[in-house]
Amino acid sequence: SSAPTISGWSPTADLPVGSCASKTYVMGDEEDAGLKPNPANADDEFLRHPSTGAYFRNPLRDSAQKPILMSIAEYEHNCLDNALANWHCVSMPESVFRKMTLGKEAAEPSRTIDVRQKAALRRLDRVTGSYEFVITIRKSQWVAPRGHRRPAPAANPQAVQLEKLALDVIPEMDGMRLRVENIADGLVAGWNRANPFFSVRPGDFVSKVDGKRGNAQTLMQAINEAEDVLKITMQRVTNRSASKMSIYSSDQDMAATLSPEEASSSS
Repeated sequence: SSAPTISGWSPTADLPVGSCASKTYVMGDEEDAGLKPNPANADDEFLRHPSTGAYFRNPLRDSAQKPILMSIAEYEHNCLDNALANWHCVSMPESVFRKMTLGKEAAEPSRTIDVRQKAALRRLDRVTGSYEFVITIRKSQWVAPRGHRRPAPAANPQAVQLEKLALDVIPEMDGMRLRVENIADGLVAGWNRANPFFSVRPGDFVSKVDGKRGNAQTLMQAINEAEDVLKITMQRVTNRSASKMSIYSSDQDMAATLSPEEASSSS
């Protein structure tokens, strides 16, 4: 199927890729089937199917080496954003997933994904297309600059500065996203230093705050009014004008672009 998939992994490891068959064990109550969300925990023995309410074995409990493939509907119905709060999660179309897994061979329509292959995290920076990832910010970790200097004015007069995050953002033309214009020294810059594979860049979009979409004003209000923990969904649309060599570079070529620390952590 061409439906997008959700996968989670540690920032220092490649992700095993494959499919995990869902088996029905116990049918849910008829009035509950596919209606109410199922707030699951990562160690629950069973999850629930979003359409039928049937129980299926939780693949997150299996060995870390066993491939996991889960539909967005299954992921969201079981409220796994909360259950996997300490995971790095990426949402992407199947076309981007193929590029992460197969590299330059993804251009061949007949090429299929082998369950023994892994989605190389270092390829995420090179593939073209659109994908989303979640960053977690704690406002309580913000430290005021020495001397309480006022933040520098936004380089773009249309940009809005988000306090503590130190982000300059502009409402996108569709009115439903915020485009990142600049990143100063603040909480997001701190996140970037700690999470190089999931760093925020100028040109990225804020698409959701705490799992909820809204217009630009609603997104900014949710960020400003949050008391402490913020889960911000970032959307990245990569440059489609890049050459095929830059899009489908070999693992060896891509490793050469990483720092020694990043290269060793992604091998």
